[in-house]
Amino acid sequence: MEKYLAIDLGRTKLRYAVITDGLDILDQGSEYTDIQNEEQVFAPIKKIADQYRGKVEGLSLTMPGVIDSANGIAYSGGVYGWVRDYPYAQKLSEYIGGMPVVIANDAKAAAMAEIGYGALKNIQNGVMLLILNTGIGGAVIHNGKILDGAHFASGEVSYIRGDYKRRDDYNDMFALACSIDGLSRAVEETSGKANLNILRIMAKVASGDEAVTKGVENYCDRLALYMYNIQCVIDAEAFVIGGHLTDEPRTMKMIREAVVRQFGADRYGNVFRPEIKECVFHNNSRMYGAVYNFRLQTGRLK
Repeated sequence: MEKYLAIDLGRTKLRYAVITDGLDILDQGSEYTDIQNEEQVFAPIKKIADQYRGKVEGLSLTMPGVIDSANGIAYSGGVYGWVRDYPYAQKLSEYIGGMPVVIANDAKAAAMAEIGYGALKNIQNGVMLLILNTGIGGAVIHNGKILDGAHFASGEVSYIRGDYKRRDDYNDMFALACSIDGLSRAVEETSGKANLNILRIMAKVASGDEAVTKGVENYCDRLALYMYNIQCVIDAEAFVIGGHLTDEPRTMKMIREAVVRQFGADRYGNVFRPEIKECVFHNNSRMYGAVYNFRLQTGRLK
């Protein structure tokens, strides 16, 4: 039985776990971190790595940004502005004393978990969408593998434009229109109720609040439209939805209904409607994807 140290690097803290090749979590925790420079990020990682030195095969990190996993290079780091064309895996390995390190984009890591062990297993062509608080993580699956693209930026769906005039409003970009914040704004537009989280929103839907329900329907229609546009390019068998949105089961039903409406309105009937699936892994998806990526990059998977 092999064990791996998986670390998911977020905006204000990192989550870590020791996970076996059979996906058993043996230990886990979190540490707060800052994002301003290498030292602020690497120091807490070293503290964790030192706890498990000699007990794990290596460290697998997931993080925002444009990542070349095969060569361990981060071309950008999302909120980590100091990361630019940076040999991240090599530098981190040196900092923590030579422990083997592999890295992956966080959304693509979630997709790897689903490819290896979940909803994308045996899917040759698909799309993973992670609905996050302020953005949309994405990954494209082609021939059963993550499609990196020419610049390792395939799946950066947050930046898809929705308004050719580029008006500065919340429907201008996929990330703004369809993040969890976008859902809250859609509900506020129809109900006047501001700053509701996903659980409170869906509780009001369940209680029959028509104004809130209309806002959720509008949000789902926007999401379905972006999915339709992506499908025109990818021709996916399935879209897998993950992130905070799937914490509430009723939202998946409403998304599927919106997709049926959107694809049913295709006047030409040439765009095939994909299956809409919920991710198998939720909070630990990126952790399990980190395990998959470590095994992939070190030749343990074919």
